[in-house]
Amino acid sequence: MRLLICIVVTIFSHPIFAGLENAPPSINMADNRGKAVFVDFIKADYQIVYDLSKGSAWADSTITFENTESGYAIFDLVPEAASASVDEKTVTISTYNISGVTKVRFINAVLLPGVHTLKIRNQISENITFSGRQVKSAFWTDDLSDQGFLEQYLPSNLEFDQYKINFNVKIVGTDTAHEIFTNGEDKLLATNEWSVEFPEHFNTSSIFFHLTPMGAFRKLAFSYRSMDGREIPVVVYGNQDLNGFKLKIQSTLMELEKDYGPFPHQKVVVYGAGSGGMEYCGATISSLWALSHELTHSYFARGVMPASGNAGWIDEAVASWRDDGYRQSSLSELSVSRMAGHSPYTRQTDRDAYSKGARFMGYMDQLFTAKGGLKKFLRDFFERRVFKPFQTQDFHHDLELFFNQTLDAEFNKYIYATGRVKKMQNQDAPSPYHPRLTKAELKALL
Repeated sequence: MRLLICIVVTIFSHPIFAGLENAPPSINMADNRGKAVFVDFIKADYQIVYDLSKGSAWADSTITFENTESGYAIFDLVPEAASASVDEKTVTISTYNISGVTKVRFINAVLLPGVHTLKIRNQISENITFSGRQVKSAFWTDDLSDQGFLEQYLPSNLEFDQYKINFNVKIVGTDTAHEIFTNGEDKLLATNEWSVEFPEHFNTSSIFFHLTPMGAFRKLAFSYRSMDGREIPVVVYGNQDLNGFKLKIQSTLMELEKDYGPFPHQKVVVYGAGSGGMEYCGATISSLWALSHELTHSYFARGVMPASGNAGWIDEAVASWRDDGYRQSSLSELSVSRMAGHSPYTRQTDRDAYSKGARFMGYMDQLFTAKGGLKKFLRDFFERRVFKPFQTQDFHHDLELFFNQTLDAEFNKYIYATGRVKKMQNQDAPSPYHPRLTKAELKALL
């Protein structure tokens, strides 16, 4: 019991959240302009208004951030900014292409080190529909594509950073009631107006948000009694029978808690969409078939959190290894891969994780069977690093330390593959759990 209490305290009272320690290197810009620098978001307040009379949605964002060196502050926002200011001075927002790997936004003014306030306005047009007096909107995300997280809709930082996020959501121009499904703490302020507060450990990949007309989906609410005694509220919704989802949620959470400890989130939200598949902190959009895979990501991906695309392979490898019954692999089954050997600015997960990554986990389990196997390590890794963004090098280091064995040869060949593989492999190959959906298919899920 004493150990369990210590684990729960570690999960729910950890006071320090990530800033710049996992950020990529600053960028020397062309034409001797100086540096573009990554910054630490402290707080982001988003005012989101859906206007039915105009058939448009806009976000007014106020972001407090800190930079530790002079330069052009980097963040990201896929839509164009309509207006922006820093410390009450009007600025322009520009785009920077990084080594052909990704692109980001930056504030087109050199800022001295310190705390600054960015105010920015942009239209939201992705995954949104207006029909008559109703609006449907969702912030669907995708870790298999570049710029696939919250930045599709709102200004955000990259995955390395955690910060306090607040939404104020309002629908104007209609008296038709709507509702939201979210993994934040939501409060109805008035008809069609909500506040939503998200925990300080959330980052750009964490947020689940779905706005829909009231009653558009069936809903099933219940509670799950965690091994630590908490009654965790669960909401599952969709346009199909939900009882199967309830049974699968209960059985999967029991399995995961037995293997890795108390469920790390304060609530569970499941959209039983029948297609798609994506994980969020304590939430998922999923088919019934993929649900256990997606819930595993509430431990690995949205529990212990990859700080970059180069670390994204780990959670997919763990979840896929679990899907395969935690099957052990032999050394002869492993293949060279560069899952963690891409540019430090990489922001998407290498799809080799589902196959080569899962087999690597199976080999680690086989290698350390006599010392308790990989699941024993994964539980320790989760308990010590929950809600702490990490890099593959951290996983590598912790694995060596836990089993007291050097693994440089294995990681250099099968994970980093420096000089062996030039680019991501099979990035267009479909994943059974995270299929690549068209824009029309994503809108159909609204």
